[in-house]
Amino acid sequence: MKERTLLFTNIALFAGAILVLGTIQSSLWFQIFGYFPAPALWLPTLVYVALFRSTLETILFSYIAGFVLSTMTAMPEGLLMAVCLALALSVQILKQRIYWSGASYFMMVCGFGALFFHFYHWGATFLFEEVPLTSPQIASWLIESLLTPLIAPMTFPLFQWFDRLTGREQSTDLSATV
Repeated sequence: MKERTLLFTNIALFAGAILVLGTIQSSLWFQIFGYFPAPALWLPTLVYVALFRSTLETILFSYIAGFVLSTMTAMPEGLLMAVCLALALSVQILKQRIYWSGASYFMMVCGFGALFFHFYHWGATFLFEEVPLTSPQIASWLIESLLTPLIAPMTFPLFQWFDRLTGREQSTDLSATV
C-alpha cells in the first residue's frame, strides 16, 4: 500500500510540475517577453520520465502530460497526446542507443526533444487533421530548441529530488554507452 501511495505521489509531483511549467510558458512568458519564442518549459519533465522510467510508465505519463497540457494549447487533445507519446518513445529509443549519465545528456535530449516535438506535430497534422499545418515557423522552432536546454539544468535537480522524496530509484539497466 505504501509503494502505491509513493508511486501516485511521484506521478502527481511530475504532473504538477508539467502544470506549473506549462502555465509559466503559456501565460507568464508572454507577459514578460512578448511574442519572443518561449522555451518548452514543460518538456524536461516528459524527457526526464522517458529517460528514467520503464516504457509502460513512460507511455502512461505521456498521456497524463498530454491531458494536463491540453488546456494550454490550441492543439487537439488527441493530437497532443500522440505527439507526446511519439516524443517520449523517441527519447527511450535514443536512450537505448546512446546514453551517458548527467545533466549534459539531459540538456542535449531536451534540446532535440523541443525541436522534434514540432516536427512530430507537423507530421501528425498531415496524418490526422483535415487541414494540416502548411506554414511551419522554423525560426521559432529553432529558437525554442536552443532555449529549452538552458532551462533543463534547473529542473534536473528538482526532478531528482522528487524521486528521492518518493523513494524512486533510477533504473539499474542504464549504463554509459556510446
